Amino acid sequence: MTSNLKNVPPNWQKVRFDEIAQIVTDRIEKPVESGLSDYIGLEHLDTDCIRIKRFGSTEDVDATKFLCKKGDIIFGKRRAYLRKLAVSDREAVVSAHSMVLRPTGDKIYPDFLPCFMQSSIFWKTAHSISEGSMSPTIKWKTLAAQEFWLPSIEEQKKISELLWSIEDNIQKTEKLIETIEILKQGLLNELLTKGIGHTRFKDSELGRIPEEWEVKKIKDFCDVKTGTTPSTENQAYWNGNIRWMSSGEINKKFIYDTEKKITEEAVQNSNLKTHPTNSVMIALNGQGKTRGSVAIIKVPTTCNQSLACLIPDEHLADYLYIYYNLQNRYLEIRNYTGNNGREGLNLTIVKNIKIALPPLEEQNRIRNIFNLLDNSIQRNYENIAKLSSIRKKLSNKLILGDLITEL
Repeated sequence: MTSNLKNVPPNWQKVRFDEIAQIVTDRIEKPVESGLSDYIGLEHLDTDCIRIKRFGSTEDVDATKFLCKKGDIIFGKRRAYLRKLAVSDREAVVSAHSMVLRPTGDKIYPDFLPCFMQSSIFWKTAHSISEGSMSPTIKWKTLAAQEFWLPSIEEQKKISELLWSIEDNIQKTEKLIETIEILKQGLLNELLTKGIGHTRFKDSELGRIPEEWEVKKIKDFCDVKTGTTPSTENQAYWNGNIRWMSSGEINKKFIYDTEKKITEEAVQNSNLKTHPTNSVMIALNGQGKTRGSVAIIKVPTTCNQSLACLIPDEHLADYLYIYYNLQNRYLEIRNYTGNNGREGLNLTIVKNIKIALPPLEEQNRIRNIFNLLDNSIQRNYENIAKLSSIRKKLSNKLILGDLITEL
């Protein structure tokens, strides 16, 4: 199979994939005895991301794996529609569900190969040659025989320099986000215990706090509620226009919508209440790291029994101050247990969580500082999204030959 271009630019050449890439099959029978600490599975590759941002441990894997070296391309040969491919920055052990590839021959500029493999024309071919229905997989023999049109080496060099420069900017922006996050964490620990400009402190059950602050239980300044799950067998209760939230949806600061919607009939025939905008939601339980996570709903929402909704008295407490306080104490709160010793949060535990509460004016000043940092983090994430979009569009146009004459 040959990937077709509508108009092949001058000086482009048609190549078989095995003329520009070789598969590396250095086997590692016992990963834990390999002398390597890092493991790269398909779960460590992100869709459309050319860098590997997280790693597993060789202590947690067994069976035969492959060896990759710095600069090798890790290609997810299983479920190619997920578009998982990245360049390793280290020597590591790799899942057998991946192919380890290296540039080869004089028809490819090494830095260009991973850029080319992230293009739509390559993924279209990869998807078309995948075999199997439940877990479609690509065989090296089949991939090796595929033919592609490539620009000249000089043009490949220009394209890869451009695309990698965009990737460098993405990486620098990610580093900036990490720096702001560290600054934010330091300020959280400082401002939520010492406040702003205080010189006189007192001992409390939460440690030393400013004299003007009070230790209060959440139930003293919030109305705490939960929800329920309407009968899934009654279709009249579902696919309505009332938002219904579960704990698994707490994965960001602000919640503007929910995956599922219920009907007015479901609300009328249950003890569900619609929680107001700017309520703080805390996960009572849930998979993985969900329990103890917090978010703020920015639209009226109902919820199930896995969530507690904190509706603050606006004369006593600021919703963002509550959010930042609980977020900063995530590990402490998720490990609370009830009187029966069972793991997991409940409404009684949440109502009795104690918070060092400044006067409302100071709460607002503290929350505004954290808001500025969060807004900066959000803007940088938006910049990353824009750069990623530009890189993807440029990659596809350049590798299709649409812009090559402008380089």
